[in-house]
Amino acid sequence: MELNYVLPHWLYWSVLLLLPPFMMFMVWRSKAKGQAVTPTSETFTQGEEPMAGTPRGFFFRGVDGLSMFTGTFVAYWSIIAVFVYSYEVIARYAFNSPTNWAHEAMFLMFGMQYLISGAYCLRMDGHVRVDVLYTRLGPAASAALDILTSVVFYLFILILTFTAWTFFARSMSSEVWFFATGWRNETSLSEWGIQYFPIKFAMVLAGVLLLLQGTARLLKDIAVFRAAIKSYEKAKAPLWGMVILAALLGLLLLWEIFNIMVLDGDYERVIFTLEGVLADIGIGTLTLLMTGALLIVLLAGLPLAFVTGGLGVMFIYLVGDHFMLNIIPSRIFPLMTDYQLSAIPLFIFMAAMLEKAGLIEDLFDVVYHWIGALRGGLAIATIAAATLLAAMVGVIGAAVVTMGIIALPAMLKRGYDPKIALGAIMAGGTLGILIPPSILAIIYAVVAGQSVGELYLGALLPGLLLSAMYMTYVGVRAGLNPKLGPAMPVEERVDFPTRLRMLRNMLAPILLVAVVLGAIFTGLATPVESAGIGTLGALLVAAMHGRLNWVNIHDACMMTLKATSMVLWIIFGATVFVGFYILQGGQAFIQDLIMGTGLGPYGILILIMIALVLLGMFLDWVGILLLAVPIFVPLVVGLAFEGVLGLPGVPPDKIALWFGVLYLVNMQMSFLSPPFGYALFYMRGVAPPGVDMATIYKSSLPFLALQTLGLTLCVVFPGIILWLPSLAYG
Repeated sequence: MELNYVLPHWLYWSVLLLLPPFMMFMVWRSKAKGQAVTPTSETFTQGEEPMAGTPRGFFFRGVDGLSMFTGTFVAYWSIIAVFVYSYEVIARYAFNSPTNWAHEAMFLMFGMQYLISGAYCLRMDGHVRVDVLYTRLGPAASAALDILTSVVFYLFILILTFTAWTFFARSMSSEVWFFATGWRNETSLSEWGIQYFPIKFAMVLAGVLLLLQGTARLLKDIAVFRAAIKSYEKAKAPLWGMVILAALLGLLLLWEIFNIMVLDGDYERVIFTLEGVLADIGIGTLTLLMTGALLIVLLAGLPLAFVTGGLGVMFIYLVGDHFMLNIIPSRIFPLMTDYQLSAIPLFIFMAAMLEKAGLIEDLFDVVYHWIGALRGGLAIATIAAATLLAAMVGVIGAAVVTMGIIALPAMLKRGYDPKIALGAIMAGGTLGILIPPSILAIIYAVVAGQSVGELYLGALLPGLLLSAMYMTYVGVRAGLNPKLGPAMPVEERVDFPTRLRMLRNMLAPILLVAVVLGAIFTGLATPVESAGIGTLGALLVAAMHGRLNWVNIHDACMMTLKATSMVLWIIFGATVFVGFYILQGGQAFIQDLIMGTGLGPYGILILIMIALVLLGMFLDWVGILLLAVPIFVPLVVGLAFEGVLGLPGVPPDKIALWFGVLYLVNMQMSFLSPPFGYALFYMRGVAPPGVDMATIYKSSLPFLALQTLGLTLCVVFPGIILWLPSLAYG
């Protein structure tokens, strides 16, 4: 029996437009009835509270309401993908009828979701910023910085909106040469043949929504600055100077846009312009200017997505001309329609639903009662639970915060040394970077052109190796000195039959993980399809635990939207910045610079690893990936790694895969590297007041040394990475 169903275009758009209002009504009715909601840890931010300090007026309420409505509207689309991808797998294997529309329908849907949700994420302050200096300033200085750096935000979003309009309009019309001029709608080249203009219009809509929300935020910053400057006790001139500079730069921006939009670069009519003033600059000087500008604006606290996007637009205009700005939507559109990126929202949705089902607490409780009787057992149980959690969520930072909330109070209460407790949580929590289904691995695979399945297989053994090293270290330390990690009190222990019964709570999630990873590793389903199946399984698990209700589904959708929007907008901004730099010859310049050091292949590899750790002290993981990987991967692939100490080397066709896993291990190190590793601050956010930052720094050092050892083993013995992929793929 075969199915030959093809989704009609009208039905596709009807579902996208009608499902969200239905969901909104059901959630509203459930909340009105007082439906019970599963408490949510800080693993994910729900995003139901407005930005603090926003002035309340008609404009602000209207813009905030619009951002919330559009964000909520597109958030519910994730539910559609769960069932569409599950249908695709069932149709392919049960009825021998693979679809020709499921994948295209979903990645186009997610592309629109990524873009439209940008304003919601900005409204909820969900975009990642480097807050090394920003949070240490007073409200007046922070507001002044926000006002100044808002120029970079407007630079990116205004140009994106204008160029996206042209990009959209061209998808609706085209010239028919030789005989006449006609109108047609651009359609995809696939058999499904969906019209592209609504998808491209999402880029315009995203720009308009972000401009409105950004303007509301700017007015809020101005109000905060005016109130705070009155009580500011230090020199006020520098702060007023930043505000005046912001106003001048804003006028300059408007003038240049006037030149582009009205005068169209007619230099006989242009009084003054900065277009092309750096056209003759060398690549070395351009590298210094782009790097310096990036660091300055990053440290000023502007969200990373708008830093890279805005600076990319600025340098395109200064080095090239206004015609080159049209590459911006053409750089973003392929990412909107990238099939593999669809796995990111689905895996995050799966993680959110598992948390709503209460499985994370159950997981820790089961592992604790099985291992807790050992010295250091609670810390070992934490690492073991974090390892299993990594295989369920794939969200970087999720396990650090979750286990910090659940396990840290339990360990401190039982007399564990704070450094052992904190280090175990941070090291175990970052295993989600490596162990499938890692979100970072998906993005790396997209950027580097790698197979997600191969990368997942290659990262599995290193992830388990590091987990075993962490647990061994804790066990040895606690065994030598029981005061560091005392065993579980006798009165808390349970007998063996009770522990066996407790395992029943873990059968469903473990089976879910086995199905998801098994489908990927055996090739029965792609990572994206496996994510859809896993999310459907998570919904079923939540139903089995009595936690599947409209409100919990809503919360999971909003958690997913905020996390996904943050990641994808960083990718959108970085692709403009890095794409322009590579176009100007930056990749060749960096490669020549590194090769000019005279180091051999392994020396160059060590230099790259050190650079990645240093970047990890300041930048978010997505920013590092988008800025560094496009430059480093071609360089490494061109080298020959023939082995060290007489050991086997890396086959040339496996170097990209090997380096990809090394990169993932390296990112674990960057998360734990003082002074600004992200895991350190995740932990600080959930640690008790008595745990200071110095203790958190010290607790990371032994585990950072273990990560260095693990990275070294993967370099010296590449088979740790390559063995499983070779078994599966030959």
